[in-house]
Amino acid sequence: MADEEHKEESRSPAKKWSFGLGAILPVVALCLSVFSLLTSELARKDVARIDVIKTEYGLFHELAQLQLQHPLMEHLFTASEEAYDSNVARIKVASSSASDKDRAQLLLQERAVAHYIFTTYEEAFYLWQQSRGTDKSRAQMALDDLVYFNGALCSNPRLLWYWDSNDGGSLDEAFGGELREYYKEHVLKDCSTSKDPTGPFGHLKGE
Repeated sequence: MADEEHKEESRSPAKKWSFGLGAILPVVALCLSVFSLLTSELARKDVARIDVIKTEYGLFHELAQLQLQHPLMEHLFTASEEAYDSNVARIKVASSSASDKDRAQLLLQERAVAHYIFTTYEEAFYLWQQSRGTDKSRAQMALDDLVYFNGALCSNPRLLWYWDSNDGGSLDEAFGGELREYYKEHVLKDCSTSKDPTGPFGHLKGE
């Protein structure tokens, strides 16, 4: 009888250890699951931020390429009134011998480039809208680029004219109501820059 009791006692620590391990394993598994979930979420946010950076830089890279391809449209890419006036003066000299036909082509090209810039602005606007409420740093990056556009557009007399549907180029009509309202509130509201109805190429005969 004593031997049996001794054997039973010798087995009891193993039973206790087995019971303790069985209770701990689910907790460990839960902790690992939570850690894995947090790691995956952080990785997802990092990927999202990288995607935003690539997209935003892609927009500006395309604008830079457009600027290189069309040097006579340099005035549309300026972000200050002083730079605009300086570029307009130089472009007038460079295009002073242009025929009416060449001037008409330059005006068509100018309108197309202005439309492209506004399209890029629209992309920046929707990138910001899409990122709000998802990731703060991602939304802030998108907002920073949008704020840059707001200031650049307000500082460019020719782009202000091209956007205007009252006595300008009416390019605003090519874009959605949300962007038009945002433009009115964040570009035009406190903008004191005068619109330029002629630009460096002037008016064609008969206009």
